[in-house]
Amino acid sequence: MTTELLNDALAISDAWSSELNLRDLLEQQLRASGVLERVVDVVAVGKAAREMAWALHEVLGERVQRQLIIVDEGPAFSLLSDVEFVIGDHPLPGLGSLMAGKRLVEFLENPTMAECTIFLVSGGASSLCALPESPVNLDDLHELFEAVLASGADITTLNQLRAASSRIAGGAILRSVRTPRSLALIMVDNVVSGERWVASGLTFGYTPTRGEVATLLEMVGRGTGRLAEKILEASERRGAVMSEPVETVHENRVIAAPFQVLSAVAKEATRRGYQVIEVGGSLHGDVQDVVALMAQHLSSATKRWGPFCVVGVGEVTLRVRGSGTGGRCQDFAWRMAEVLDGDHRDVVALARATDGRDYVKGIAGGWVDATTLRRARERGINWSAVVESSDSFSALHDLGQFIAGGRTGWNLCDVYLVVVGAS
Repeated sequence: MTTELLNDALAISDAWSSELNLRDLLEQQLRASGVLERVVDVVAVGKAAREMAWALHEVLGERVQRQLIIVDEGPAFSLLSDVEFVIGDHPLPGLGSLMAGKRLVEFLENPTMAECTIFLVSGGASSLCALPESPVNLDDLHELFEAVLASGADITTLNQLRAASSRIAGGAILRSVRTPRSLALIMVDNVVSGERWVASGLTFGYTPTRGEVATLLEMVGRGTGRLAEKILEASERRGAVMSEPVETVHENRVIAAPFQVLSAVAKEATRRGYQVIEVGGSLHGDVQDVVALMAQHLSSATKRWGPFCVVGVGEVTLRVRGSGTGGRCQDFAWRMAEVLDGDHRDVVALARATDGRDYVKGIAGGWVDATTLRRARERGINWSAVVESSDSFSALHDLGQFIAGGRTGWNLCDVYLVVVGAS
């Protein structure tokens, strides 16, 4: 693989970050909803909460009154005045998450002169801000998370179970809003069910039946036992909360979604002279299925003489098998190493997370080429053992083939990419 090809692949996979403008996207939806001239309170929650709140403040200025920002790490410096930060925990909710959930309710129920409450919602909010209904507690939420990972169920299933046992998710929080209007502006990272299940449906009404909750528990291998009993009991108690009327006139709007990432990436690949083969803007399911899809397109494109790029975006499911370290993007890249092994073409495959963190802090993803497995063998790294132990980070780190990351201010999806040079 040439350095030029790798540089192209990295630039193509990151093209969306300069194409999308958060301030403009927020302003468009504020104008469309008729809130642009309103005095507002702001609640921002999720991995992109800090950046979304700052961009909104740029648009509305002094019309922003009170602000509550719930994030996974504190600001290096104060971007805004008169703002309260609460630090939650991710990917598993912790004591900070419980504090965030309680503070969210208190913030909304306090007297205010605002005309509208604006929720700025992005992925990660389910863990960062949690308030489970009794008798569910933090340990139960952790067990539920591990059960979903082990079962291979998708993120929507997890979020539905979280909402079913939550005092704030699934639209319950709207009953604490005291302003006449409320508006949720959502950055979508869920490619399975869209904005409906970002942040466990924080501002979407969800009141499942006992039978529906039981079915979800069966899907994650917890159809019986103490955890199932507690979640079912919490769901029934939550029903009393959901029976209360919502006083605010609420609206949900999307500001950014994965298809915009795909469009920007494909556009950059074309600009760099690659023929683009799109494999979808909502890739999901087991990571190996997406690897097989990529392999199929590479195989069918063997007669192409010009450079081409196979690209898709989404969020795959990674069934954790061992005690290793890694993430969805790193695991995808490592599995692609076997597909590319010994390929005579100039080729590189990579995946990167748009939020800049592929489970491991400081790592956005990984890349491989046709020589990766050969060099891994030379270092005594066994490809199958890495897959079985879910230890893709260690392998890619040893080979120097991870993609460094950091906070991007976005949380949309993962980019999956294979770039092939001219024959």
